[in-house]
Amino acid sequence: MNNKFKSILFIFISLSLGTLIYVLFRPPLSWFPTIPDWDKAIVDISWLPTPLSSFILYHLSDVMWALALSETIFLIKKNLLFAIVMAFILTVIFESMQYLKLVRGTGDIWDVIFVTISLLIYYFIRKRSLKNEKES
Repeated sequence: MNNKFKSILFIFISLSLGTLIYVLFRPPLSWFPTIPDWDKAIVDISWLPTPLSSFILYHLSDVMWALALSETIFLIKKNLLFAIVMAFILTVIFESMQYLKLVRGTGDIWDVIFVTISLLIYYFIRKRSLKNEKES
């Protein structure tokens, strides 16, 4: 499997997982007004410990989208550090816009923290995989 295909697959899986979290685990918001009497999530995860269910409901989709964004930027620019920094900056900008009510959303510092941690983990894993590709 070539590297470009792996990158595209990673992007697709990350975006799909982030979208599935919204569709399955969160009740619909105003973007589904035509579906009457739908005020509960399709899949209830309230039985999970609160920190885990909160992470899944409110932060994991942002993490998945940030990882997809960083991989997309890397695929285009071929510069891993640039991709990570740009994904981080865009996350901070978007969360700030949410906080300032310029776009819909909460503007949560925890999103920035979890995205930062995931981007750092992604950076080191991706850097190691690039090194292994060069050696083989």
